[in-house]
Amino acid sequence: MQQKKQDSVLKRLLPYSGKKAYMLQVAMVLSALSGICMLMPMVFIHRIVKEIILHGVTDTSFIYQNAMFAFGFAIGGFVIYMGALIVSHIFAFEVEHNIVKLSMKKMMEMPLGFFSNRESGKLRKIIIDGAGQTHTFLAHQLPDFASTMISPLVLMVFFVMFDWRIGIVGLIPVMLGMVFMATMMGKKGIALRNQYFDSMAQLSSQSVEYVRGIPVVKTFAQSLESFEQFHGLIQKVQAMVLKLTLQWKNKMSLFEALAPSSSFFIVPVAMLMISKGGNIQQVIANSIIYILIVPTFTIFIMRSAQIRQYMYFAELALNKIDEELSYPILMYGNQVEADASVTFKQVSFSYNQEKVLEDVSFTIQKGETVAIVGPSGGGKTTIARLACRFYDVDEGEVCIGDVNIKAFSKEALMKKIAFVFQNSRLFKMSLKENLLLGNPHASEQEITQALIDSGSMEIVERLKDGLDTVYGSKGTYFSGGEVQRLSIARALLKNADIIILDEATAFADPENEKVIQASFKKLAKDKTTLMIAHRLSTIVEADKILVVDAGRIVECGSHEELLAFNGVYKELWKEYQKAATWSVGGQYA
Repeated sequence: MQQKKQDSVLKRLLPYSGKKAYMLQVAMVLSALSGICMLMPMVFIHRIVKEIILHGVTDTSFIYQNAMFAFGFAIGGFVIYMGALIVSHIFAFEVEHNIVKLSMKKMMEMPLGFFSNRESGKLRKIIIDGAGQTHTFLAHQLPDFASTMISPLVLMVFFVMFDWRIGIVGLIPVMLGMVFMATMMGKKGIALRNQYFDSMAQLSSQSVEYVRGIPVVKTFAQSLESFEQFHGLIQKVQAMVLKLTLQWKNKMSLFEALAPSSSFFIVPVAMLMISKGGNIQQVIANSIIYILIVPTFTIFIMRSAQIRQYMYFAELALNKIDEELSYPILMYGNQVEADASVTFKQVSFSYNQEKVLEDVSFTIQKGETVAIVGPSGGGKTTIARLACRFYDVDEGEVCIGDVNIKAFSKEALMKKIAFVFQNSRLFKMSLKENLLLGNPHASEQEITQALIDSGSMEIVERLKDGLDTVYGSKGTYFSGGEVQRLSIARALLKNADIIILDEATAFADPENEKVIQASFKKLAKDKTTLMIAHRLSTIVEADKILVVDAGRIVECGSHEELLAFNGVYKELWKEYQKAATWSVGGQYA
């Protein structure tokens, strides 16, 4: 990661350009040529001014000829610059396209654990917006960089060509301005700039959270100050902006005052040269052209600062993309076949150095249904995710049959396991296409049977377009329970040997829950099933119940055995029964 930070932005972007890498050089050459052409009119303007002042020439043909040359170079420079922009945009679009394409390809290789704690919208924003930032830099700023570098060199030639003494004097305010500009972006300035942009990103995030919380604020008649973190962040950004502005106030003022003030330096020196016997017409002619040329340096200085700023934005975008995609890739083996039992052998696991599971061991025999219960945060969902290989364990091993789960190929593992989680998703495609994700080769009869077994047929029948209805279009959305029923239909079509159910009825209303419970029995028939639930009534018929607390299995047995044990499970059951009989007013049935 450190090495990546040391690489230049351009070096990091070039690999994304593919076969169009040469276009960058073409764009920069064209931009440099356009910069030269844009400055060439100064030569012909100088010739016109010089001849008029020195010789009093009023020959219109001479003026017309030089004016046409000046106009021709200006038009030529503009046309070449347009060509540079066209080429740079093609190059930038290629890079932008490949950043998105390769990022998505890399995400497809990520383990499922990568997506478990990341919002899809946030990932999309980081990649799409980041690629867009690189496009702005490559399409517009990088070609300008070439002309910004070559044009001052051409101007230096002009300075020697006309009168180097006046040229050097004219450069004094420019050089001083550059010094002040450079000091603004010293280590302290860069650190403050980085803090500013970080704070603005935090402020943006907190603003979204605050807007989402406005109904709560209004309901409880609270004010902005009730969101202490948001209010404190606003004050922090305000103080930082003030500090940044005050630090640059004097230097920026001096730059703005000095950079365009070349005439205040040139005129006194021109007068001195004339008083020392210089040719008055020659000195005046040269002074006029320098007064026109020198301010151009200020434009290049400001353009250079702008290029650096967009380069910084592109670097930030690349850093964010790299940070998100630096997640470790899981290695897979070639194993394809194994029986459908699941075994945890002394498994320990941590999230970000925080121990979540410790020395967990159990076996689910083929065709057996095992439920996991326990207090929130005890590690139940982590066990389910390790069984699907969302992550690799820190210690011990997870086996399917007698084979370590790491030995399976990705395709074989995904084919062998079906899971339904509490936050199941449907994609913005037709319902039929959503279902076929479970089994692309399923027949119409198999789809219909899966809908019947999952209790989803009534959902499809009430839709005008049936299975051809596109989810998410024209207001077509379903309740949490209905989404779960369709997800179960998808899992039924997959017909995997191992079923993982993690709080699959969490968002279901009583009517949907009844249908979902009936579909679970059909889904789990003759399958190896691992079920996690808070609603204990849903797991009383499980072959075995594991009670997990603080990352350890503290009890194991059937429903009746655990009640007789008089331990953690019995307390959970009492609390569940008590909650189930509660009514409005705090009364219990």
